[in-house]
Amino acid sequence: MRGENMPIQRRYNEIREQIQQGDVIAFSGKGHVSELIKLFTLSSVSHVAIVMKDKELTSEGVLITVNNIIESTTLDGFAGVAVNKLSKRLKHYNGESWWLPLNDTIRQKIDFDVFYNWLKNQKRKLYDSWQAIGSGFDFIPDNKEDFNKFFCSELVAAALEKSGGIPDTNCSEITPAELCRWNIYQEDYYQLSGERKEIKRFNSVKI
Repeated sequence: MRGENMPIQRRYNEIREQIQQGDVIAFSGKGHVSELIKLFTLSSVSHVAIVMKDKELTSEGVLITVNNIIESTTLDGFAGVAVNKLSKRLKHYNGESWWLPLNDTIRQKIDFDVFYNWLKNQKRKLYDSWQAIGSGFDFIPDNKEDFNKFFCSELVAAALEKSGGIPDTNCSEITPAELCRWNIYQEDYYQLSGERKEIKRFNSVKI
């Protein structure tokens, strides 16, 4: 029996077909930077990404739909916005990860053509470390919204805002913890890897 706010545990291959465009993937890393993010935001979440499905040809020439995520992170020698296969990220990820499905009300508001095209235009923009730091400290003046560079939750929030899913907000002030607390998800969320752990105050705060 799971607690009121505990995730349902599933393996990726059990739910891969259920994951939809625009759903959020949350991560809890084990590195020094990740631990600092979790400490200062009082959360188990250190990083977020958003699902951006795409078409891909198999070696047999069959066109299939794949679950990609777009994220702003440091990976493979590049720090910034990149598209990665969700299956590959989960396979090599050392930490907890969760799938946060958007609720139907939010999903119906999103223009997914705008969503996809806007995100595609952000690829290869550099990681915004200063804005990331500023978003996590209340004693620092609020960040001015700026999409020349991105940190992870800024990118996800902006994609939802630009496509009409959420009201206008200062996306450059949104931390991974705050994004996971927004009341925009289905009641159930799913843990895909790591030690079973809840996301505190998940889906509980009005934007």
